[in-house]
Amino acid sequence: MSNPEATVIRPGYLNTGHWTKDSWTSNGIRDKVGATHWPLTDLLHMLTDAGLVLERFAEGGAPTPITLSLRAKKPGR
Repeated sequence: MSNPEATVIRPGYLNTGHWTKDSWTSNGIRDKVGATHWPLTDLLHMLTDAGLVLERFAEGGAPTPITLSLRAKKPGR
């Protein structure tokens, strides 16, 4: 049985890359400038590989988070 309130991660989530309206919508800013998708593990590894220490995290949007905020600091600064 299908749950209409379920959050679904579709095939391709782990694929990285730039995309535009071809894979999203023709309304709004994304069709003009596009967006880049990184899976969460890739994003966090980019920060730690750059020598940053993650300090805080927050998610926004209800009922399903649509934004992720991070605070990171370079040690010694």
